[in-house]
Amino acid sequence: MQQPPVAAPDGKNHYTLTVRVHNTHKFSSAWGPTKTLGYSTANATVDYLGPTLVTQKNRPIKVRVINNLPAAGTPVFPFDQPNDNNTITTHRHGGLQPVASDGVPLPNGAEVPPGGSQTQNYPNNQAAAPLWYHDHADAHNSYRIYEGLAGLAPNTDKLEPSFGLPQGNFAKAYVVQDKSFNADHSLCYTHADPEFFGDLPVINGTIAPKQAVQPRRYTFTLVNGSDSRFYHLSLQQAGGSPSAAPKMTVVGNDEGYLRHPAPFSDLLIAPGERYKVVVDFTGHKGQKWVLANDAPAPYPGPNVAPLIPQLMRFDVDCKATSPDRSRVPTTIRETNNRESLAFKLAKARLRTIQAGENTPGVPQIGDKNQLLNYFDPPTETPQLGSTEVWAMRNHSPDAHPFHEHIVELRLVGRWHVRQWDANGRPVPGTIGPFQPANAYESGPKDTFMSPPDYITAWVGTYTIPGTSVWHCHILSHEDGASTDGAIEMMRPLAVGSTPQLQLPRVPTLKRLDQLVRQP
Repeated sequence: MQQPPVAAPDGKNHYTLTVRVHNTHKFSSAWGPTKTLGYSTANATVDYLGPTLVTQKNRPIKVRVINNLPAAGTPVFPFDQPNDNNTITTHRHGGLQPVASDGVPLPNGAEVPPGGSQTQNYPNNQAAAPLWYHDHADAHNSYRIYEGLAGLAPNTDKLEPSFGLPQGNFAKAYVVQDKSFNADHSLCYTHADPEFFGDLPVINGTIAPKQAVQPRRYTFTLVNGSDSRFYHLSLQQAGGSPSAAPKMTVVGNDEGYLRHPAPFSDLLIAPGERYKVVVDFTGHKGQKWVLANDAPAPYPGPNVAPLIPQLMRFDVDCKATSPDRSRVPTTIRETNNRESLAFKLAKARLRTIQAGENTPGVPQIGDKNQLLNYFDPPTETPQLGSTEVWAMRNHSPDAHPFHEHIVELRLVGRWHVRQWDANGRPVPGTIGPFQPANAYESGPKDTFMSPPDYITAWVGTYTIPGTSVWHCHILSHEDGASTDGAIEMMRPLAVGSTPQLQLPRVPTLKRLDQLVRQP
């Protein structure tokens, strides 16, 4: 298994990505080629996923994306997508770019027809973070990502090398997906259910790959690029002398580095989430370790889909080729992890939102009072420069990973709710004690796992004006696939100049706890 190639500019600070159909990708060396989509640049033809787009803080770039898909009305895959207009729009997930360059889907943004192109401007005025990019066409996002339109887009800065983490050949990135295939090894995909779950693990475009590693520390960037599947990850030994598992530490979240790296033995990662982890294979020479998964699908259950217990294998060599001078610091001082939660809450107001199902199997999101559709007028309208806590009341049966565009956020924590009323409000007296964020999810983030029967709260400051979107990152839910796009689990996010004085102030965590308990 190879890492995706790094994109080279075709001019000073200018990149061109071309989307086209390919018939050359092999998900297994034992198989013939499969039809896929991919992003390519002048220096790298990529037939599945896309080249890695590396950016640097405060060095703006322009990215032109060309749509070379077949003409509108031409079917590309035999899937049950709403139409074959073959438009695209590219979203750099986690990027703090202007709304016009955010890849906002119709009707709030522009989509590119076949033969057209779209140029996006990325200012890159944000800290180092494991960003990624993917298609975001309305009601087609799930199909396009499944077919191959996704890629890595790490942002770097001058501070990052000083952290002492493994880098260079000892830093790897993995896009984790699940897929199903027909007897002829062509892609199989369906939205007959509200979610899609494949039966095979695909990592960087390869089914259940093996990665040779040395007995030393590695930095792994994990991206959950699956449609609907959550992964509960751990390392399980598959060969060699019996041993305790290699030490693992989360050092980064979606939007940057944790202030205090968090050791872990198991990790839950939802669709759209990214984690940067250090795995220490020192002392494990000659051993084999499997990246294992025991999450039910849908999460948190009951499980109705094929389990995928093993994702990939790490084969540890007998010796390192050079001394390992890397380290895992106890504190990482980055520009975007200095403010405490208490400081953020002191200037915040509370916005209450919800997720539920008016029709079984058709999830929706909305404001405090009602479930809404993507095409309804905006109700999430933060004032530019303001700080808001969003409290998500999830009274649906599923866990949902919620993603806000164009804003950097932090998880506050969660409250369990034992009972909801008919209007999706928690019944007074049934809300449990506050549960702070897990240590491994305490860094800068943009995607949040919201369990069913919980209120999940996150906080951030809105610094980019205009209308983008917020949505569930279960792609089938975001697209409203079970309704052919008629009801989508996505809403406009309109950042403007109107003060939100109707929202209560949140000066402290104690006051937030009181407000959350009010119907």
